[in-house]
Amino acid sequence: MRPSDPKGRLHSTAVSGSKAAPRKLSTRLSLILIPASILILAASGLSTYIASSEFINTATERVSRAHATTTAHALETRMEGYRRELLLAAQMPVSASSMLRHLAEHRAVDGDTVTEFGFIPNHAEEHIVFVAHQGVTIELKPEEVKEVRPNPVLFYGDVKNLKPGEVWLSPFKEVEYPFAHDDAPHARISLTIIRMFTPCMDAAGEVTGYLYMGIDVRKLRNVLSLYDSTKSPVYAFPRNPSVTRYTFFYDAEGWVIFQSESPDTPEAPLSTLGVRAVQKGTLGRPGLPNAFKPLDDETQYWNMVTETGRGERSLFHLDTADKDGSERRRHVVAFSPVRLRLSSSDTPQVVGGVAFVDRSALVESAGNRHLHIMLVIIAAAVACITFLIALTTRLTTRGLMDLASRVSHVREEGRWEEIRLRNDAGYEASLLGDSINAMIATIRKQLEEIRTKDIRIESAALKEPVALSMDEPGQDEDVICPEIIGSGPLMHALKRDIVKAGQVDVDVLIEGETGTGKQLAAEAVHRLSRRAGKPFISINCGELDENLLLDTLFGHVKGAFTDGKTDRRGAFLEADDGTLFLDEIQSASLKVQQALLRAIAMRKVRPLGSDKEMEVNVRLITASNLDLKTLIDQGKFREDLYYRLKVITIQAPPLREHLQNVPQLALHFLKEAEHMAGRTSLSISRGALEALLAYHWPGNIRELKHVIITAAVMAEGKVIQAEQLNLDLPDTPRLASAAAEPRPAQPPVASTVTPPGAEQAAPAVRPLPPDLNRRQIAAYEHVLRTGEITSRELIRLMGGDISKRTASYDIQDLVSRNLLFRVGRGPNTRYVLPESEPDKG
Repeated sequence: MRPSDPKGRLHSTAVSGSKAAPRKLSTRLSLILIPASILILAASGLSTYIASSEFINTATERVSRAHATTTAHALETRMEGYRRELLLAAQMPVSASSMLRHLAEHRAVDGDTVTEFGFIPNHAEEHIVFVAHQGVTIELKPEEVKEVRPNPVLFYGDVKNLKPGEVWLSPFKEVEYPFAHDDAPHARISLTIIRMFTPCMDAAGEVTGYLYMGIDVRKLRNVLSLYDSTKSPVYAFPRNPSVTRYTFFYDAEGWVIFQSESPDTPEAPLSTLGVRAVQKGTLGRPGLPNAFKPLDDETQYWNMVTETGRGERSLFHLDTADKDGSERRRHVVAFSPVRLRLSSSDTPQVVGGVAFVDRSALVESAGNRHLHIMLVIIAAAVACITFLIALTTRLTTRGLMDLASRVSHVREEGRWEEIRLRNDAGYEASLLGDSINAMIATIRKQLEEIRTKDIRIESAALKEPVALSMDEPGQDEDVICPEIIGSGPLMHALKRDIVKAGQVDVDVLIEGETGTGKQLAAEAVHRLSRRAGKPFISINCGELDENLLLDTLFGHVKGAFTDGKTDRRGAFLEADDGTLFLDEIQSASLKVQQALLRAIAMRKVRPLGSDKEMEVNVRLITASNLDLKTLIDQGKFREDLYYRLKVITIQAPPLREHLQNVPQLALHFLKEAEHMAGRTSLSISRGALEALLAYHWPGNIRELKHVIITAAVMAEGKVIQAEQLNLDLPDTPRLASAAAEPRPAQPPVASTVTPPGAEQAAPAVRPLPPDLNRRQIAAYEHVLRTGEITSRELIRLMGGDISKRTASYDIQDLVSRNLLFRVGRGPNTRYVLPESEPDKG
């Protein structure tokens, strides 16, 4: 987990063990809102389902009742038509020809006719009977009339008391007719017939006989089939064809006579399969084998029959089960009575009823669809709520997460700075931010108090003297080279090289920075060589110009030049049989280098103005504080001379690479300083020693010597303190504590208020780093007030208590931090704010 991840840091603070980890705001909201939303939606869906189911059930019941009533009315209309036709025929004189003509006219008008049309006379006349079937009409012969089963004469007792205009309706019976014609002379037909009888009157008002019609019940059945189909006169909308819906007719005794079939098969036999599939009962009765009568325990059915007999319209719900009994369904059964006016003066009588069975289970289907829709709505609502929760928590916690990130940043950086949040962080984050800032201010104050106390304690410790001692010589080189003070790998290598160089009589090149002890190394080589008793001549080539250096090295004879009034032997002749040390050899001009090359190669010199060359026996030791190879590449030093001088090379290490020797060197120079200043018992404080060890020593050992001697001379007491060394060190807590007063962690800055109209001209004030020293703070505030500063002005601001080198170092540190910018060169150098930098374009 990355340390910069605020979420990870917050999560990692969870307490392990039995205590559960804290949940995020989005998780808490989800656990509360999503179940609540699901419950609310489920409750709403359940309420809607109950209400919609009730309305759908009511609508289904109304449609079913309307269908049953409409179908019953259509059946009544058809039977009423047959009745009127019979009464109309009874008004005419009855004869075979008139009856045949009537049948033809009826077929021409309605396109159909009755199956049986006959006359039963009161006297001995022959019966007249016409039978029509499949477009063929025949008149039965007297002997054929007797073969009709059941014979209409059997109903004479039921019709003999009929008055004019009255009609008697026979029960539904299966009737068998002889139907001999040219194509089938012995044919017989069997049809389910219902007969209507009415009396016929003569002119005197006497009943002459009874006219009757035999109606094929399939024609009545086809009325039910028509109204159950899409061809219905009252068809309004399509229904699912795969769902069972049918209408059946039952008589006044409760026998189911027939049910609706497909309108495309009008000649199909009568059937009661639909009713028999859902109810138990008796199948068949005399003269009607397909009739069905439910058992007496079918209470709902018999209640329907009873209510039908009273002329009532209603419905009931029938519970049925699948064939395997796995699922029970509730269906609607709507019924309506079928009435027929048997007398012109009487009210219509109930002759049966029509029941419409709707097994579509619309309520269950609508409920399933409603459930699916509610599931989709709940899923969509949960998705929307989850999205809104995520969006809301993101907007709500963005400020808190930003605050957590900034607090973690403060902890990682270790800088107790005020936390600044964005303007849209929110009220809660701003409130927490203010509290945290107050806590940070308290912590900063406490840290400053602790720091002040630590500085005081450390300052007192740093002012205590430290005990220094010289290391005892541990190796042969230390004994042989006592003038070379120090230990460690570098110093041992230097001493070893000096000893080896002293054992041979060849030229030596000593390389090292200024002040690293090259002169001492050369003297040690001479002292250890076989020439130790001979002269040691030292010449600094950097201090002399070209002519003077040539004269110093090779000498001249009297009169060689205007001021040459006496002879001068020169350094080569003076060092004859001894050692000649040439320091800063890189400063010699090319002319001097050429002369040196000739002298070294031939071991002969010619003084200026002399005609004679003099042989010399000199060991040459040279020293350089620059890289001679670089000078060779630049054409400033002769390569052949370099290899003449570089027989043995000794490296003098800079002091910064062996700081462990600073205490010994400091003690050595302190003893010299006591002798020079006439003082005794001087010591160095712990803080001063730490300052010596922390300094980078660009001037190396020579600079250390001068610093110690100066401090020893200027010290007022017996202990040299860090501030008396005048070293240009950055103010660290340990080194500055002994010399500077405690200062606040965040220094004050100048006011940023500018006069009206000057907003563009005034540079923005940057917050200062907390590790600036008091001199740098004063310098920066001075630049804010005046616009610029120089090192002299900083010395003046400090009351003249700092050196120019210290002032320059402080200002250069501000430049490196990009707090100030340098402009100008030489005496005109000044330092300004970066925003005030002059245009270079």
